[in-house]
Amino acid sequence: MGPMSWRKRWRPLRKIVIADAGPLIAFARLGQLELLKQVFEQVLVTEEVLIECTCRSDYAEARPILEAAQNQVIQRCTAPPSHFELALHVDIGEASAIAAAVEWGCGVLMDDKAGRRMAKNFCVPCIGTVGVLVLAKQKNLLPSIKPLLDQLTSSAYFLGDHLIASALAAAGES
Repeated sequence: MGPMSWRKRWRPLRKIVIADAGPLIAFARLGQLELLKQVFEQVLVTEEVLIECTCRSDYAEARPILEAAQNQVIQRCTAPPSHFELALHVDIGEASAIAAAVEWGCGVLMDDKAGRRMAKNFCVPCIGTVGVLVLAKQKNLLPSIKPLLDQLTSSAYFLGDHLIASALAAAGES
């Protein structure tokens, strides 16, 4: 997939996204939560996702995510009641993010495959952690994504080899 196709694919996500826990944790591990605010006009997070990210104070990612919410890097939103029905098929955080995206008419920032499939069923555009890194590189917000991808994989954040290769090609780093 070439650089132009990545841009076209995620054009609807340039303004507002509802973030799921996985990408927030990934960007917290990278020390790059502020990057989300540079890539998107607004990053919203449901209470369910925020609780999922911050309920364990012994996790290093909890504090930066909570601070990002307090500093409005990510902004809280409420999921509609319909998310409880979706939670029969995906976890409560993903369900709340998808339901909120449907209500807001925007996309989701989500890595989980089951959640992304469900979002697709509702015609909700999705982008993942790696896609955001590619967009950031294309917008000249990052000099290189390879060190960040390496940092994620070394922190036990699973990224498939094909995804990494595609991302590096799209970022002009292959």
